[in-house]
Order: sequence, then structure tokens, then C-alpha cells
Amino acid sequence: MTKSYSAGEDIESWCTKCKLELGHTIIAMVGNLPKRVKCNTCGSEHNYRSEPAVKMSAGTRTSGQKPKPRAKTHKNNLTLLAEADRSRARAYSTKGTFRENDLIEHPKFGLGLVLSTAKDNKIEVIFVDGPRLLIHNMG
Repeated sequence: MTKSYSAGEDIESWCTKCKLELGHTIIAMVGNLPKRVKCNTCGSEHNYRSEPAVKMSAGTRTSGQKPKPRAKTHKNNLTLLAEADRSRARAYSTKGTFRENDLIEHPKFGLGLVLSTAKDNKIEVIFVDGPRLLIHNMG
């Protein structure tokens, strides 16, 4: 049985501005399906998307391919961040070296959780307002 939606209800949707799956409010319907939504985090309005669009590079075959599922969802990351012990957080510095699951305190973005390291000098960090790619290990 398909869930019935109506304008004004909350729904999870991919936010094209935040680049995350977040809570949205339905603002327009087409039949029984949501058409336009408003992000409850950033306030942007856009078409409803149940998942992010998958961009394929030139020459990539699309037949039979399915998008890879995201290993960690934004909601899970925010839960980890909310439950984190702030006393473990280290001050962010481009000269510091950070590893996966380290907590950092960034002067602009606040408390963050290191999700992964990319190359030798980049880390992906989740903050309340979304993920960011930061440099580190700059000696």
C-alpha cells in the first residue's frame, strides 16, 4: 500500500542546496505524490527528490547500473554528532592531523565529526549545517 501525502506534511527529501537527505515540508502535490518541498533546515524550495540525482561522467554506461547506497546517512551522522562528548573535541587547525571519528571544534562551523580522510591533507567533516571538505596535516 502506498502512503498518502498531503500539502503541509513533513517528509524526508534530498535537499539540492544542503546536499543532504533532510526533513522537508510538502508545499505542492501532483495527484497523491509530493511535487515541491521546502527544506526545514535551509528554507530552500525545490522539486521533491527521494534520493540524490546520480551524475554520470561522459561515456559512462547507465543501463543496468544502480546508484551506490550511501554508507552513512546524514541523520545517523547528526545523531553521532549530537551524542558526542564535546570534551574530546580538538581545536581545528590546518596544521593538525585528524583521523576518522575525531571530534573537532571549528571556529566558524562549530562541532564536527571527521567522517573520512581523503589523500594526505583533506578530511571530510560533518557539521550541523552539512558536510565540508577541510585541509589538515599542513605541517
